[in-house]
Amino acid sequence: MDPSPTGRELLTVEEFLTLSAKINYQLSARSLKADVLLSLVLGPTAVDARVHDVMVKAFLALQAGYDTDRRRLGTPGILHPLRATALLSRTVGQPTLVSLLAALFHDKQEDLTEAELGPERFGRMQALFAEMEALLTEAERARLTHALRWLTNDLGSYSLYVGQVLDHATELPELLQVKLSDRIDNTFDVHLQHPGVSNFNFYRAVFDILFQPGFRGVSMGRFHFMPDLAEGVMLLSQLFKNTLLLAMVRNAGLDRRDPATARLFTGLAVAGIREAQWLALEMFNTLYADVARQRALLLEVMEYCAKGGIAAVRMPGAGGELDGVFVRFTSGDRAEQKRALAELFQDKERLVRMVLAFIVVFASFLNDPTYTLLGIDRTGAHPQG
Repeated sequence: MDPSPTGRELLTVEEFLTLSAKINYQLSARSLKADVLLSLVLGPTAVDARVHDVMVKAFLALQAGYDTDRRRLGTPGILHPLRATALLSRTVGQPTLVSLLAALFHDKQEDLTEAELGPERFGRMQALFAEMEALLTEAERARLTHALRWLTNDLGSYSLYVGQVLDHATELPELLQVKLSDRIDNTFDVHLQHPGVSNFNFYRAVFDILFQPGFRGVSMGRFHFMPDLAEGVMLLSQLFKNTLLLAMVRNAGLDRRDPATARLFTGLAVAGIREAQWLALEMFNTLYADVARQRALLLEVMEYCAKGGIAAVRMPGAGGELDGVFVRFTSGDRAEQKRALAELFQDKERLVRMVLAFIVVFASFLNDPTYTLLGIDRTGAHPQG
């Protein structure tokens, strides 16, 4: 199964890397070329003079807020909201001004606080943000205020936060679209340092491993390497969050609410597949290079899935190594969850099975409109049966 020919992939990894590079190049220029940056972010979206002026002010406010801050992987902090907005604009077709601004500032109340930036930088950003708001209508300002409020996770739990977004997604449809765009960008972000694996077809490799007795393995050359612990924890966190979000959106019946949301839902599932695939290929080329071992792992996970392993959340020790993983990920505080992910990433026997299972889970969301992972709600993951 290759999602690209059927139009299910919003952006290929290559397109994502190119978009990132172009935006970053403009941000690195001596002076901001607002019209060029605007064209990169908006893509096919056409805007009038007022929206143009609002977006330029928004860029200046973002630039003042993020300044030279970096994300955990070292990329410029401002890249994330700009790319998330670019994904939204390329998916929705003609997004509203509030939708675009909600995407640009979706992390404002978490990341761009006075405590994080300091009084001087925070004040400079807020002044520019106020200038931008002055160009909005009263209704737009109110809608943006509500959108940014519900896009802020101050609940201490990701599942509670998703529940908050879904609670208000009917009155503010842009909430879910922004959240899905945000998730897609976060998922692909780790891939910026591992682009080479995208040259290999995972499903073709699986077919060759399973059905060719004399198959000697996929030759990936030199341009590939396993992520380090920090990258691995980040990638696993994205895959778990994606699963929770997809399950909760489908449980709420919002995954096909409108064509744009449906495309973003599908795009997130494909992004999850892509990232799990490259990690599986890395493991098959570094830790499990023996084809017979690869075949045994694939058959083991296939049997686990066929017997209901991905149908519902399971109790720890219910019968397989993967049972209980979701329960632990949604239990405890963020520090405990991070420790759990670090342990999973270092337990390679369990990790390789989990990565293969993730591929099946995301593919199930794609191919079966009734599929969901039972036992997931706003209070976390709960074992079923």
